[in-house]
Amino acid sequence: MKLRRVAVFSLAAVFLVTGMWISGGDALAARRETRCEKEWTATFGSLKDLQKKYPKRERNETAKKLEELTRGSVFDLTPALRTLADTVRLPVPPAEEKKTQAIFDYVLAEITKERAGLDAPPPDVAQFSEETRTRLDDIESTLTASPAPVWPLELSLEESESARLNFIGHMRLQRILMARALAAAQAGRDDVAARSLEASWNLNESLRSRPETTSLIIAMAVARLEAGVLRKMNVEDRLWSPRVAGMDFRPALLEALVLDSRVSRSKMGWRSAWTSGKGSPWYQRARDFIAGPMNRVAMVEYSTLMREELVHLRGAPLLDQFPLASTPRVLDPAHIISAISMPNIQNSFLRAARLFVDAELTGKIIEAMRLRRENGMRWPASIPGIGTSRFPGASWRYEVSPDGRRMSIAFSRELTSPYGPGGLKPLPLRFASD
Repeated sequence: MKLRRVAVFSLAAVFLVTGMWISGGDALAARRETRCEKEWTATFGSLKDLQKKYPKRERNETAKKLEELTRGSVFDLTPALRTLADTVRLPVPPAEEKKTQAIFDYVLAEITKERAGLDAPPPDVAQFSEETRTRLDDIESTLTASPAPVWPLELSLEESESARLNFIGHMRLQRILMARALAAAQAGRDDVAARSLEASWNLNESLRSRPETTSLIIAMAVARLEAGVLRKMNVEDRLWSPRVAGMDFRPALLEALVLDSRVSRSKMGWRSAWTSGKGSPWYQRARDFIAGPMNRVAMVEYSTLMREELVHLRGAPLLDQFPLASTPRVLDPAHIISAISMPNIQNSFLRAARLFVDAELTGKIIEAMRLRRENGMRWPASIPGIGTSRFPGASWRYEVSPDGRRMSIAFSRELTSPYGPGGLKPLPLRFASD
């Protein structure tokens, strides 16, 4: 009897302490969340004002038509609902995967050459283009004759409730459009090449305009291809010069990361990451419930670390590498996750900075080509402002042969590639006419 009383008393004490911990911990977490959000607002403005810039969007007719045209292909653009096991899609047959890789290899080989000339596409790439010509013609017609595609966007939805764009499909289709543009330019069909490039630009607008980090990273990768292809083509400078000048993704990246990192926006995402799910045993759900206040505090600490880093990135000049960060002495969850995520975030800004420099060269090439056409197809002896660069401590060197038949533009310094050893080959920082 005495033992039973002790057990009952002990159990009651546990419940009391647990209740005090949860209520007190929740109150502490709520206070820290409120303070954290005020600090974000003081630094980057209110979350409400930022969300107003991106009202709810519905799928438009262009997107619906593109889904119909691409459904079942290797460049399917149909979004899919997220699942706990991530988006499940049917695997692409190895033969088709090989073709898409050959297309990317062809595009990459052409745009990473310093010279202006183009080689004809390999037989397998030409064959794929011919096999899919009718479908791709319809896709280009849709993209060039209609408003840019829009896919659903609603910032108030949890990640698991929103549709995930088929980024693989976007990248494959973009590479195919770039291959068509290069092949047409090589054959002297400038109007056909311009059509493919315009289709690419309009399709990329569907990603470029979304306040999502992943969408912007894919859009940057596409813009890099476009910047490289533009160097090989005769394009309308009044259309493309402003577009190339706007290839600065750093402000959009910063805004997307600010949205993702606000404690009031990331709360549900962190809760999903820290909980075991509805089908978990009761004791795991109880553990998650008890650990909730501690996890909320850790979330606030991580959000604060993110805010400090984004302040630094907002004021950083164009860079080709960041100083190595010191290993944090504190090994709490917030610092551990920060140590994992920060290198990727910094690398995305390095890629954006490199794209800006790549686009800077592309813009100068477009301007030089325009002046060449106005100068009787001879390169001008000099071009005002062509040597300036917004990269700190760097400039561009423009050289012309005495007869005006050849020219070159080169960057004054080497830049570290943001793609890492064994990664993508960067666009060259030098261009030479044939």
